[in-house]
This record gives sequence, C-alpha cells and structure tokens, in this order.
Amino acid sequence: MEKQRNKRLIKSGRRFLIILLALFYPILVNARSLSLDQIKALRISAEEGQNLYTKTDLKFTVTIPNVHSAQVQILSTEQQPDITFRTIRKSENYDENGTTIEIWYNFDKKGTYKLTPLSVMIQNRKRSISFDPITVTDDPATMLPRIVIVFEDGTTAYSDEAVTASPLLKIKTGKKLNFTINLQYANQLMQFSWDIPKDSIFSCTKEFDFTEIRQHERVYSHNLIPVAEFEWTGLIPGIQKLPVFRLNATGYNGYRSELYLPEILIEFTPDNGDEQTTAESDIFLAAFSQDESDAEFQKNIILTKQDCQTLADLYTREHNEFLMYRTARKARTEFEAEHGIVSSVNPIFPTVLLYVSLIIIAVSIICIIIAARKKHKIRMLFFTTILLIGTALLIYCTVRRNERYGISCGCKIYSIPQENAEAVSEISGGILVRILESTEKWLYVEVGESGGWCNVDEICIIK
Repeated sequence: MEKQRNKRLIKSGRRFLIILLALFYPILVNARSLSLDQIKALRISAEEGQNLYTKTDLKFTVTIPNVHSAQVQILSTEQQPDITFRTIRKSENYDENGTTIEIWYNFDKKGTYKLTPLSVMIQNRKRSISFDPITVTDDPATMLPRIVIVFEDGTTAYSDEAVTASPLLKIKTGKKLNFTINLQYANQLMQFSWDIPKDSIFSCTKEFDFTEIRQHERVYSHNLIPVAEFEWTGLIPGIQKLPVFRLNATGYNGYRSELYLPEILIEFTPDNGDEQTTAESDIFLAAFSQDESDAEFQKNIILTKQDCQTLADLYTREHNEFLMYRTARKARTEFEAEHGIVSSVNPIFPTVLLYVSLIIIAVSIICIIIAARKKHKIRMLFFTTILLIGTALLIYCTVRRNERYGISCGCKIYSIPQENAEAVSEISGGILVRILESTEKWLYVEVGESGGWCNVDEICIIK
C-alpha cells in the first residue's frame, strides 16, 4: 500500500512541475535582459519601399529582441525644428520574440538628416536607440521643370538657383571645356536653341533623343534627362559669359515653361607654355595668351581685310627669311602691337632651322672628306654622326615646313562645308589658324584643339 502511495505522490509532483514550467517559461524567456552592446547595435531605419519626400509622413521601424512590449516605454520623440513628430506605435513581434516600434516623422526641408536618438525605457533601464542617416528630397511630382548644366569636372549649375561663384570655372585658352545640358522634372521638350559666343570655338557635339513621358503614366523622377553635349574652346584670355540656352519644356503638371540658365561666367586664363614639348604639340596656345587689359583692348579693335593681309605678308616674310629673320620678326610683332593683336612667340615653324640643317650637312660632308684623306677614323665617326643628326633634322624641318597657316579676317566656322549650314562658332580677325584641308571654296582650319570649315575668302594665306 505504501509503495502505491509513493508512486501517486511522485506522479503528482511531476505534473505539478510541468504545470509550473508551462506557466513560468514565457516569463523566464522575456526576463532575459539586453546588454548595453546589444542596445547600441540597434538602429531605427526608414521602412523600405516608401518615397523619402518632404511634406510626407515617413515611417521608421526598429525591433527590440527578447523584450515584451510591456517592458518598453517611449520617453522622448523630440527632433529638430524642421522635423515634425506624427505618431508612434509599439507591438509584439512574434517572429523575433520581441517588440517592434513604429514611428512617423514629417520633414519640412530636403537634405540629409541625422536624427536625435530615441529615448526609451527597456526593462526599467533608460536607453537610447540611434537612427540611420536619411536623405529626404522634394516630391518630383510637385517640381517645375529646370535646366541642369553639368561640366566635365562635376561642377553643376541649375536654372532655378543663382550661381554663387564668379567666375564659376577657370580654364586655359585653347583647351576644350565640355559640358552637358540636361532637363529635370519634365516629360516633353518642345524647343531648344542657343547663342554662339565670339572669340571662341563652340560646337554641339551630340544631341540626345528626348523620350516623351505620357502624362497618364505618372512617372515622376529626380533623374536628369540629357539634351545635348557641347564643346567650348576659348581663344582670348578673359571672362566670358556662358552662351544663352533657351528650352521650352512641359512639366509634370502639364504646363509649358520657358527655361533659361542664370548668368554663368567662365574665365579663360593665358597658357604660358611652361614646357617646350607642350608648346610644340599645341602651337596655338601661346598665340592667344595676353593680359586681361590687352584682351579688353582687342575687343574694341576692328581689323580690315587689308590689315589681315598685311599681317599674313609679314608672317610670310618671317617664315621664309634666313639672314634677316630677326628683322622680319620684329616688324611682325610691331605691327601686332600697333593694331592691338596678341603678340606672342611665332607658332609657325621657322624656316631658318631648315637652312641650319643644310649647313650642318654641308659642313659634316666636308669634314668627313678631310678626315678620310688624313685617315682620322675617330673624326670620321664623329662627323658621320653629326651628318646623320643633320639629315634627321632636315627631314623633320621639311615636314614642318609644309604645314599651312593663315590669318582669319573674321570668319564663321561651320561643321560641314556648305553655305546653308548653321554656323557653330566665330573667329575674330587677326587670329592665326592652321589649315588642315582645302577645297575650291572651303578651308578646314584648326585653332587650339578645335576646328571647322570656313570660306576660303575669309582667310589670308601665309605662304
């Protein structure tokens, strides 16, 4: 009897322990406290899939693991003045056996924000949970169309924002300045045109097909839509205005807008040609280097075609002179100074070097003959080397001697040799140009790193 009684007591005790474990297990699990490192690792982040726009309630979430919702209390939700608190909610998260906090904020201004950490009480301990940084933008559906110009170095300017830097960029004369004209917040381009600046080479290198976005599709985006790429080469040092661009576009709201860029100044600085190799590879840069005062003076000078022809004749004399080379060079520079033309080192290859190479060859041959008669092998070897150098110099000078140059009488540059084509740039009178190709009525000229076609009557040839 006593054995049966003991068995019943043991069974009753087991059942009692099982009931106690079933009742207290959730409490034991939730009673596990979070460490400080675990709290610091938590981040409140914006919920994925929502548009991060201003004037919109944005949802942020965080899940605190292994903590019952009754053990979490929100102490403070205060943020910066331009951030408005909307509402907050906490709920059980059975997937992670914790508590999920959802909080909504509204942002008045666009920008990147680092929000004030959320102050909470977790298991009777005061803690702070940090926010992930967030970037908020304006809703593109409410934005008006605008022009965005992006330069090759990343510098950006907008049609609806004033340009603070003046000048915006600095670039050496003769160097190409590449930039792209873009549209933003528009679904249709109606019209696009631009002005051609003076004293420079300016051309449109590429035009993009503007894909119209239908209004009923309601596709709103901050993306830039490229319209055209341009290339600008300044010929005269000084500050110039960016050409005027005119765009007529339809915005997301269906209204058409006339768009213009603000005044953007670009400073073209002189290229002094620090290295000789650079001067030879880009022979036009030094020709257009001058002080700003000289540049302003030259803008007021109007050269006649006779003046340009006289300058071309002076270049021709200097180009072909040998014994009187310095005199011819002085006459040319004095004429340029008198007429306000940029005076610089002659970029045309001087023929005097061709005569020098011929003298070297002649003297070397005579010395080789004398050394051969006296049977001086070392001298023969030395003068043979000088002969080879002189021959190489003669070949180089002959090739450079055949390069063609001319003086602009004030010509318009076209992308193709046709009279009905649209001019892409203009070159002032007195500018030295290099002639690369020619037809009966047209010449392909190059200034700096850019070139184009011009009428043969507008160039005075240097012979």
